[in-house]
Amino acid sequence: MILRSLFAFLVSQNYLLGNAFAGVALPREQARPLGSKRTLTFGQWDALEERLDGFSSEPLGRRRARAIRWLYATGLRLAEMAGAHCGDLQQVDYRLPDGKEDSGWMLSVVGKGDKLRQVPVPTRLVDELQDELDRNGLEADVRHESNREVAILTRFESGVATPWSASGLAKGIKEVLERCASTMDIEDAKQLRKASTHWFRHTHGSHALNGRPGGTGVPIQVVQNNLGHASIGTTSGYLTTERDARLAAMKGFGEKHR
Repeated sequence: MILRSLFAFLVSQNYLLGNAFAGVALPREQARPLGSKRTLTFGQWDALEERLDGFSSEPLGRRRARAIRWLYATGLRLAEMAGAHCGDLQQVDYRLPDGKEDSGWMLSVVGKGDKLRQVPVPTRLVDELQDELDRNGLEADVRHESNREVAILTRFESGVATPWSASGLAKGIKEVLERCASTMDIEDAKQLRKASTHWFRHTHGSHALNGRPGGTGVPIQVVQNNLGHASIGTTSGYLTTERDARLAAMKGFGEKHR
């Protein structure tokens, strides 16, 4: 490819009459799912989340556990999560497919290219955040004016709320993953020790699109918005239909019915 580009440039500058490499076919890259080898399985995520409950006894552990749950649930990039504030959360009413009304939470995020998007946040995570605000003497409502500039992943020191830097967030999560890995079997522990904060973004995309075994995935347009992908083609890279499922789906295709 480098030689072909070089010769194309020489032709364009009239140094050569033709490109000797124009007819050479480039080797094909083997396609693989986006984030493959950097994604936790459902079993690994469940085991990790179960162990996060063990960090609830002290503020630092709760903050780190909260960070992991928010990164997984939203699919946000590390910098986006570190920069999110209570004032970015909005409670909204909406209608379910069966016609019943419900309420939920949306988080406004400014992503790459300064593009604004709104990402759904599970109510349980907002409730957990509000409990932490109340525990530290702040208003127990993320919508309160006094909480607007309080970071979602804030740390409380002597009653003062200060943002958590992206680098501090990454380091803290690595420590949690190491501690959790020490109580897992060899293969799961190995995967967890390799994981970084960005793995939770990949895991969000993969788990949301493919769904748990026997369940249904989230519509691709929703996942695309959550991740802030400009192209739906990028998001589709998380689809990982297994071999057996593909074979079963195509069994008997094209055959005449008798």
